[in-house]
Amino acid sequence: MVKRNRIITKTRRANNEGSIYQRKDGRWAGTATVGYNNDGKIIRKTVYGKTRMEVTKKMTELTKRIESNNFDYVENHNLSELMNEWLFIFKKIQVTPRTFENNLTKFKKYIEPRIGNMKLQEISSLTIQKMLNEMLEENLSLDYVKKTKFLLRQFFEYAVDNQFLLANPIQKVKVKSKERKIYDSENKYKAIPQEIREKFIDCLNNHKFLKPLCFVMMFAGLRTGEALALTWENIDFNKKTISIEKAITTIPKFDKNGKITERVTVIGDTKTSCSVRTVPMPDILISTLKDYKIEQEVNGDLHNTNLTSKNSLVFANNDGSIRTYGGTKKIFYRFLEKYGLDKYGIHFHTLRHTYSNILFEADQNPKVIQALLGHKSVKTTITTYNSVDKSYFQKATDVINNQYNNKNTDKNNDIKQEIGEDELEEYLQWKKEREKKKRQKDFEM
Repeated sequence: MVKRNRIITKTRRANNEGSIYQRKDGRWAGTATVGYNNDGKIIRKTVYGKTRMEVTKKMTELTKRIESNNFDYVENHNLSELMNEWLFIFKKIQVTPRTFENNLTKFKKYIEPRIGNMKLQEISSLTIQKMLNEMLEENLSLDYVKKTKFLLRQFFEYAVDNQFLLANPIQKVKVKSKERKIYDSENKYKAIPQEIREKFIDCLNNHKFLKPLCFVMMFAGLRTGEALALTWENIDFNKKTISIEKAITTIPKFDKNGKITERVTVIGDTKTSCSVRTVPMPDILISTLKDYKIEQEVNGDLHNTNLTSKNSLVFANNDGSIRTYGGTKKIFYRFLEKYGLDKYGIHFHTLRHTYSNILFEADQNPKVIQALLGHKSVKTTITTYNSVDKSYFQKATDVINNQYNNKNTDKNNDIKQEIGEDELEEYLQWKKEREKKKRQKDFEM
């Protein structure tokens, strides 16, 4: 048998293809010069693919990355190093310290362990999609996963802008728009239940500090940070109002490795511009704050500190300094445990929800409640701060009963007056039989 040699026709490569060839195993490869080492030797980079088209695309990207003068920098660093640098140099100055801490947590806890060791050019849409799917499978909230995706989007936009990459791989990644949850009416109710409120207030009467603090949140709707930042100047007993202008916040400080070295509590701006507001005080809150101010005058004399001047913090420590959120929360949880209230799931924000619910229970206008709570959107007020308990169901039933039973009652009363009380029952029985005969006749037809 004569063995014939196969004739291979050589063709000219297209522009920007570099050295593209098919290997013996059938795969395609492309090689480009990326630089020279210290000895003057050429450094080449090879990319691989299943088809010539795939390699051509990779070679085009590789060529542009080489031309951008960032090739060595990107090649010698992985995503973990590049994203960490971006976070501390660019992201940190754009957001609040607490937001930056949340961003750093997402990066350290979920992004870095999964794709941190990969080079940027190795990360595809599929890689990121798998990572986000895994996070959802670990029962992380959809909102948290979306925020992680958004953080990655911002980083890869930065990478594209600096020509580390040609395209943002996050563009084709999909995350479901809504999270379907099983409705649980017990867990849905975020306010203190009506049957527990009186007990809660009775227990507060035994705590000089927590009573005015909790009342400010429960009867004026302040956030905990807003309450702890109040000064006596913000409280106007004559006009019966509280002005919310500031809030405490905790600022974390980081070392060069991203570890938190300390947390500092300071007074800063409120959560949003809408949170700056003036709210009315009910009488129960006014009398409580007046009694507390007298106690603070005595307490200030004991510690040689003025705790009731207009610039003094209402809920200051004995030395006049700011109370931290963490320290105040510990006092509150010890109180709940002492009086057996911890089983009801009460926390500081529950008090603000209770304020909202008291107003909704009184059929107040949602827009008014929105302004009192300092919400940017009335949707937040209605969907998040309007909890529903069984009393709402009874109210709805009562509305129907009042509307329709009254009509029937009035009609019966009219008949009673016409035919007499003794004959009413006979009349109703006759009416019932007549309707029954009519139904039978309609059926026969």
